[in-house]
Formats: sequence, structure tokens, C-alpha cells
Amino acid sequence: MSRFWGWSAVLGLCAMVYWWQPEFFATAYHFIERGDIAGLAAFLRSFGGWSIGITLLLFIVMTFTIVFPFMILSGAAAIMYGILGAVLISWLGEVLGALVMFFFARVCFRKLVAKWIGGSPYWKQVDDYSAANGFKALLIARLLPLAPSGIITAVAAISRISFRDFFLATLLGKFPPVVFKVLIGHDLVYASENMTRLISVVAVVILIYLWLWWRKRKKRLAIEAGKRGCDGE
Repeated sequence: MSRFWGWSAVLGLCAMVYWWQPEFFATAYHFIERGDIAGLAAFLRSFGGWSIGITLLLFIVMTFTIVFPFMILSGAAAIMYGILGAVLISWLGEVLGALVMFFFARVCFRKLVAKWIGGSPYWKQVDDYSAANGFKALLIARLLPLAPSGIITAVAAISRISFRDFFLATLLGKFPPVVFKVLIGHDLVYASENMTRLISVVAVVILIYLWLWWRKRKKRLAIEAGKRGCDGE
């Protein structure tokens, strides 16, 4: 029954938004799909005083679509409101989107997943781990600049992580990646003026992922070495 009301609420909200502005999503999709940051900024600016609310709405919608990068919308916000304003708006938008998706996924799917988990000792152990260590695991996932936010939120929602841990990990963990996305999105449009900063920020992101790859590889080699040592005894 809870899944029925959850789906009804989401579908009803989508219908209301579409009825309010039937061409809005088609136009926004056009700019986002093409990666036209400047075009998206001009479109959002056309809403005048409503532009901040419209931008926040797009952040929530994009959380559910999963496939589109927030960097395009964050870059558009930077063109409209400046770097600092865009960081605050993007941070708020991503957190709101994560909260909305968390409540929806938990209400609609948690009970169903819990029944399936109960039949598997392995997934039961994973579920228990999420309840005890969810904050740390989610915080690390959120800190990755290019991590798929919607997928991370959905996985957290169907786990046993508490809402408090989810909210705090999301609030803290999303801020650094938001800064990266705002700077990259903004500087892609004004690359001729900010090339040094753009290259520096992209280099930092690449170094983060190289460090993660190196750490994972080192850990895997250590495990393999330990297995070989046990086999030789």
C-alpha cells in the first residue's frame, strides 16, 4: 500500500509540474542533452525571480534521471549567480534532490528489499553493515567528484542506514564535489579566461581517481600476497 501511495505522489507531482509548464522540460532537456551550459543559463535566467526555484527543481528532477551530470546545471548556475552563489544553490539543490529520492525509494522499495535480503545470509550481513557503518561509507562515496549521485542515494535508501546518517553524510559529503562541478562547468564556458584554473581543477579530480585506483590495486596485491604466503606454508 505504501508503494502505491509513493508512486501516486510522484506521478501526481510530475503531472502538476508538466501541466504548469508543458514545454519547460523539453527545452531544459534540449540544453542539458547537448551540454549547452550557456544556453541553459540563458533559459533559466528568462524566468526572472523564479529562476532560483526553477534551478532547484531541475536539480531534484536530475537526481531521478541519474544519467545527466549535475556539472551542466551547476555551470549554468555559476553563469547566473557567480561562483559562490552557484556553490550554495547547487549544494542545496543536490541535497534536496537526494532527500526527495531517499524518501521515495525508502517508502516504495525498502520493505520489498528487506524481504529479499532476509533470505540471504550474505546480503543480511551487508545490510547490517550499512546500519552500523552507513555514515562513513556514504560520506566516502559522496566525496567522489564524479560519483553517480542518484544511484548512491537509491542504494542508501534501500539499506538500513538511518535518516540522520544519510542526511549528515550527504550534507557534508556533497559540498567538495559541488565546488569542483561549479568551477569546471563555469570555466568550460569561459575557458579562455580561466584555462589555468580549469586545468588545475581537472588535474585534481584525475589525481583523486588515480590515488583511489592505486590504493585499491595496492590492497588487492597485498591480499594476493597474503594468499600466496598461506599456500606456501
